[in-house]
Amino acid sequence: MTDWLAGHSAIRELPRLWVETLWLVESREPVALTRPIPLHPGLNIVWAKEPASDDFTSLANAGHGVGKTSFCLLMRYVLGDEASDIITLRDKAVGCFPKGGVAAKVHIDGTTWLVFRPYGAHGRSLAIQAQNEALESFLQDSHPNDFPGYLDALEQFSIGRLPAQSLPGMNQPLKWRHLLAWCVRDQKTRFDGFYHWRNSDGLGFARSRRNPPLFVRSVLGLVDTELHALLQELDSKQTELEQVKVRISDLEREPTFRLNLADHQLRARLGADKDEPLFQTTTGTSVESRFQASLEAAEQDEKLWAAKAEEFEKQLAQKQLQLVELEKSHQLAEKDVDIAQSLVDGNEEAYEQLTTQRATLEGLGGQRCKPGNIDFLACEHVQKQIRSTNMTRYRDTQESQANKTVLRQQLSIRQSALGSIAADVTEQSQAIAALRSELHQLLVRTATSESSRSLLMSTWDELHSLHVQRAEGRDSEDLIGARQQQQELESSLGVLQADITNRQSQQSSRVEAIKALTSCISTRLLGESGYTRFIPDNEHSPFEVARGGEAIQVLEVLLGDIVCLLDSATSESGNHPGFLVHDCPREADLSEGLYRSFFLTASEAAAQLGKGDSVPFQFIVTTTSPPPAALQGEPHVVLELEPGQEEKLLFKRELLPQLPGFA
Repeated sequence: MTDWLAGHSAIRELPRLWVETLWLVESREPVALTRPIPLHPGLNIVWAKEPASDDFTSLANAGHGVGKTSFCLLMRYVLGDEASDIITLRDKAVGCFPKGGVAAKVHIDGTTWLVFRPYGAHGRSLAIQAQNEALESFLQDSHPNDFPGYLDALEQFSIGRLPAQSLPGMNQPLKWRHLLAWCVRDQKTRFDGFYHWRNSDGLGFARSRRNPPLFVRSVLGLVDTELHALLQELDSKQTELEQVKVRISDLEREPTFRLNLADHQLRARLGADKDEPLFQTTTGTSVESRFQASLEAAEQDEKLWAAKAEEFEKQLAQKQLQLVELEKSHQLAEKDVDIAQSLVDGNEEAYEQLTTQRATLEGLGGQRCKPGNIDFLACEHVQKQIRSTNMTRYRDTQESQANKTVLRQQLSIRQSALGSIAADVTEQSQAIAALRSELHQLLVRTATSESSRSLLMSTWDELHSLHVQRAEGRDSEDLIGARQQQQELESSLGVLQADITNRQSQQSSRVEAIKALTSCISTRLLGESGYTRFIPDNEHSPFEVARGGEAIQVLEVLLGDIVCLLDSATSESGNHPGFLVHDCPREADLSEGLYRSFFLTASEAAAQLGKGDSVPFQFIVTTTSPPPAALQGEPHVVLELEPGQEEKLLFKRELLPQLPGFA
């Protein structure tokens, strides 16, 4: 055997993820095992032999239904998968093993975990970190359960190592189940495409075509954190630049739009025809001359209204003073009427109170009479009222009972006087209200005129400024700022492009390393070189084999998986876990010669990269076709299955019952 991997050295002793033992547990209470399946780093073959005797039925001879795919599903189950195919298998298994499940010893980045997952839907999954813990003790649930910690360890050792926890341009978080789907290929897909990992379980990728290639490149170390950040920044800057360009285009057209709008509004306001010249000429009317005439007319109207308003305010002040005096007279007349009424009624108590109030007129010295602006005691009207009160008091006390008729006549006279004064008060109040209304209308008209004139002037100033700006070829401050922003963004994009190119050139060495490994493995697999190449950006087949045909298509998948598996053992740049499971690739129509070469390549790689029992990868393959003779015994074949014998079935019995009505 030639040392065809001489140029590629192992960088670790054991894979980052590998399963040491898989136990099929018949029951936890009491602990009973269906079978243990010992595994090891390197090549592990699960061989479903076809019986040599002709006594078996053709269905049995086919080598199917013995548990190869069930083995792969259980492997996925202990590694945290909950897909629908696994649930279907558990539903079948729980009928035979109601207290059973599957257990495994799993190594994750040097940490050993014991894991148990029940067949029953309501059973409890268990996990502990245990280097030398016995399975029986673990299954008896005598230790604190850390199954959530186990799931977290799977996430952290896989997705936690990636340069980004989501793909570029996507908010969808990446999960361990995405990587597990690649590491344990589904036979249902018939190995028909490198990125086709699951047939019906659904990986949950939002973009089923674009995301798997991006994910694989990330796992292979072809996308790093800095480049990811640079690409995101580049996208952001390019979007911002496009927005600025649109804004610049709008700003360049804006002066014309604003000029046309201002011109249209001004002509409509002034009643000018669209063909009428804007600026004033020596002859004829223009928009400018109409504008000046409109301003002058508005200013003249405002002056007239201001003069009227001033006159109204003076009249209003005078009438308000007169109203105050009338209201005072009205109050005095009311007192006189009340006193006269008390005399007529003979109400001595009311008379005394009213005459006392009336008598207060005698103590008004020092206060001013508003109509005459003189002291109250010097006012002839006030003195007359005081004398009248005194005489009335004298007559009232001496002759009130003898002069009832006279008193009633005086009451009538005073009531008549009160009514006259009340009418004067009402008339004066109405006159003041009317005057206030006219003043308000004048003020509103003035304010409206001022606002309209201000708007007219603003429109003219804007129109004139826009004409001057266009004539001088000046740009607006916003346009100047936007163009400066465009220059800054274009400069930043240039720097970013240079950084990205530099980073991509650094990644080119990583691509070349994978290309070299691809060439090395394909030469061993195919017997000669030059038929394969690695194309990292290919969204269908990144590991391309030159010749066509279905067998070659399957070979592209197997070649790519083996390259990525061995890359994990020989390079620190990738994030592949070094763990791979293939379910019957021979049955996907791979030719017998290529199939044998495929097994031998994996076996030789384990021998060349490993040291004793330590191999830096774990590759598990199920098959119905016989592996090469050199690999048909230990340590390569870890489990032999055979139809027709219960002891040779995975579960040592048929999970499905016989169909009703059949013996």
